[in-house]
Parts: sequence; C-alpha cells; structure tokens
Amino acid sequence: MLQRQKLIFGIVIFFLAFSSIYVLDIVNFPDLYPNNTLSTSYPLEDISPTIGYNVLTDTEEIEYFSNTFEDLSFQTIIPPYLGNNDYSNTLDIGNPEISYPFLPDDRVKINSTSSYPWSTICKLYITAADDTQWIGSGAMLDAYHVLTCGHCVYFHENGGWASEVEVVPGKDGSYRPFGVAYATYFRTYTEWTQFEMVQHDWAVITLDRTIGNQTGWMGRKTADLSDPIYTGTLHTAGYPGDLDLGEYMYYDSDVGQEVDEYNHWFWMDTAGGQSGGPVWEDDGGNYYILTVNAYEYEFGTYANFGTRLNQDKYDQINTWLAADTPPIDDPNGWDPNLIVIIAVSSTIGITVVVVGLVIALRRARKPDLALVEPYQNGITRYESVEEIRANAFGYCPMCGRTIFRDTQRFCSNCGHDLNIKF
Repeated sequence: MLQRQKLIFGIVIFFLAFSSIYVLDIVNFPDLYPNNTLSTSYPLEDISPTIGYNVLTDTEEIEYFSNTFEDLSFQTIIPPYLGNNDYSNTLDIGNPEISYPFLPDDRVKINSTSSYPWSTICKLYITAADDTQWIGSGAMLDAYHVLTCGHCVYFHENGGWASEVEVVPGKDGSYRPFGVAYATYFRTYTEWTQFEMVQHDWAVITLDRTIGNQTGWMGRKTADLSDPIYTGTLHTAGYPGDLDLGEYMYYDSDVGQEVDEYNHWFWMDTAGGQSGGPVWEDDGGNYYILTVNAYEYEFGTYANFGTRLNQDKYDQINTWLAADTPPIDDPNGWDPNLIVIIAVSSTIGITVVVVGLVIALRRARKPDLALVEPYQNGITRYESVEEIRANAFGYCPMCGRTIFRDTQRFCSNCGHDLNIKF
C-alpha cells in the first residue's frame, strides 16, 4: 500500500513539474511552434551574403541566397493586401491633432489605426542584448514578416542582436487592435552587422504568428533611379518618440529630394522612434513601399533619408519570405493564449488536489487523539487521551506500523494477522 502511494505521488509530482516548465516556456517564448528557417547554400558566384539570427535559440546563421532567379529578379511590383477585415482603402486620418515642437513639423496623429493602411504600420518594443530598452517602427510585409531598420534589430554599441522585439500593429495608446506578435528570427546584410553601413541599414523580422492576415500589408515597388516616383509626393508613418512618448501613430506627406542606388532622401518630418517605418507612394489608392525610413540630420540641415528597396533588396525580401515555414496558429485550432490559460489552470487545480490528498492521508495515518472520545473496549474504560495513547495503540510486529490494539485484526500496511481474539 505504501509503495503504491509513493508511486502515485511520484507520477503527480512529475506531471506538476512538467506542467510548470511548459507554462514558463510559453510565457518566456510565446512562439509555441518555432519557425523552421531554411538556410540554402549556393555557389559563391553572383550571391549576396546575408546574416540571420534565431531569437529563440540565440544562434547566428550566415545565409547565402542567389538573387538571379528569373521569377524574382524580373519583378518590380508586389501588390498590396488589405487583410481579412472590412477596411476602408483610403488615407483617412480621422481627427488629426497637429504637433509643432519643431517648426515646420506637420505630422498628424492617426486615430483610425485599425483601418488599412494604418493597420500595417507597427510599433516595435525592443530589448537590446545589454537589456536596454528601445522603440522603433516597422511595416507588415506579409502574414508574418515585418520590414524595419537594421539598427532596430542589431545594436553595435549595445551588444549586437536584440534579445526581444515585440511587434504591435496599429497601436493607438494602450489600444492594441490586433494584439501583439514576437520576433523569432532577424535577417539583414553583413554589411550592416559588420561595418554599420547606412547603405544597408535594413532588416526583415520573422514573427511567431500570422498577424498580417488581419492587418493586411502594403505592396512593394522598385524602379530605376530616374523614375519620378522617388521625387514625387511620398508618405510615411510611425511612432515618433518626441510626440506622446511614442505611444501613438503619426503621419506626414511631402516630396522626395533625391535618390541613389542605396539611399533615398525626402522632406517628410520624422524623429527617433520612427526608424524602420515605411516610405510609400499612393498609386491611385494602392500603396507601395519604396524605402525604409532610417535617419535625420542634426538640426534638420538636409532632407531625412532611409534605405531604398533597390532591385537587390527587393529580390532579397522575396527570397527571405519564401525561405520560412509559416508559424502554426490556425484560427480553427487551439489559440496559444487559450493553451496558456488551460495549462496554468490545470497546474493550479492539480496542485490543490494533491495538497488535499496529502493532508487527508496524513490525518488518516495519524488521527488527532484530542478528538477521540473516551471509550470502553469491553474490559477497560479509558478516561483520558493519555490513557488512550498509552493503552489503545500498539505496533505491528512485522512492519512496525501503528495499529489500534484490541480492535484491529490485520495490519493495514502489510496485512499481518495480529492474532487478536474477539
């Protein structure tokens, strides 16, 4: 009997420990089904070395992808996707609140952040390797990838790769219309991580859930340097830290200044916290990302600028997006948040049951003598607890288990016949 109880307790304790580790793993790593990143090697001719970082395993991986595929390199436009909600495909800025801390700042606050295209703009909460906290912006590329700056995922002065990036599309103060997603993988060029070249300050983040299916995403476009789209009317949005502590989305529109192979200069007002936000054109109600916003000159001495999606970077995005396995977050299946709730509730419930069983067994093994009424066994009447303790209890001669003298025929532990005559 005792061995059976020990076995049961051992199984229960193992289950509780496993459940606790499982719950802690979910809390610390929200990706229940990590993405399998494919690192395909090609011959060294005509390739662009890129570098990836697996956030979950803290592993850096050099990748080599060819950008000479005809089905990719001949593309120059990727169409937008509005998401699976009923969005209004217009640049509706709601009731803008204009802020003028640095004249002529004409950024306006976006109130309708859950509608397209604002739903595609992301706030980034970034934890660097040295545990310093940063903010940035980004743009959805597809169901589970975000375009941003290289300096939002790799910090040369703060330990290298970020340890965590929380992505909040359409954030509006404390309101998070689509919830949050977390980074599981970063990709950028080695020219950024090794040499901090502003020509390659860009990155793509892989997420732990397909949040983009709800937010939608803008299209992407690349063109010749002489194309007027780079100097025409442009748009940008993000989360500037100098306005409302970076908790609200702001938008601005102005003209572009100039462009070279790698960078693009424009006159939209930006500030720290907007790094990684998209610069896009409005082509008759269809929005195409051209550039990643990245830098401002001190005191506004020249146009702000960012990393242009030239043909190489445009193709590289397509290659990166195709290299990942989508995260498993089927809306018809188990919601990861629900799994966490069930696991925690089960752990608490089982713990309560086990504690109750332990208390009950201890009471059964050692009865509280203070509650035992004096009794008469036919020969002797015991008048006090002390008399009961001294006369009513004995020990099994085989196993030493406490027995109730004169009334217990067999030992409840080993079954030994106590040879008591009734």
